[in-house]
Amino acid sequence: MGRKYALIMVVEKKDGTIKKHTIGQRAMEVAAVVLFVAVVGIVCRFVYDAISLQNARKEIIEQIITINDLTDENEALSVENSTLSDKIAVLGETVTRKAEEEDAISLQIIENALPKGFPISSSAAMEKATEGEPMVVFTAANGSNVVTSGTGTVVSVGVDETYGTRVVLDHGNGYQSIYRNGGNALVKDGQTLGKGYILFTVGKDNQKLGYQIMQNNEFVDPELFIEING
Repeated sequence: MGRKYALIMVVEKKDGTIKKHTIGQRAMEVAAVVLFVAVVGIVCRFVYDAISLQNARKEIIEQIITINDLTDENEALSVENSTLSDKIAVLGETVTRKAEEEDAISLQIIENALPKGFPISSSAAMEKATEGEPMVVFTAANGSNVVTSGTGTVVSVGVDETYGTRVVLDHGNGYQSIYRNGGNALVKDGQTLGKGYILFTVGKDNQKLGYQIMQNNEFVDPELFIEING
């Protein structure tokens, strides 16, 4: 037979009497199991808390690293945004300046197309024609040139009953200028000319130039357009 164990507890009361308490083997085994379970539970709890604390610390560290990375990215984005803003500002200024330049060029093109220039390359006497449609008659110096008063396209080169040759230049804006001279025309139909382009070379036999301007197919006074110092 196996041995049996018992725990005897002796307690002395205040009156001096002694009382014994016996705890049987079964009770001791139950108590041992309960104690073991309690110890295991405490150890498990301690281990669990330690692991949880370690995971919490790891998570905190990861969050700090993430925050630092996001901070760095935000700073980098701020720098990039500032750079982009500067580039956009420069681009805006460039576009504005380009638009202003194009507007100025457009205005210059329109200005150059107007028949406002002086049609002789040098000084010349000028008088109004007394008959017919409005016309200015120039007496040019020998060796000078008859030139275009604005940019345009030659629409006709033909015979003029009074002067000999007539050149009509279309400026593309409702204006046409007409040059009547006794010389040989140096241009041909369809030719696009700039302002100041030579139409006739003036000699002793063709010093007279009959100059006219039409606006929307109606003759107008050339003196209203001619820039004497042009």
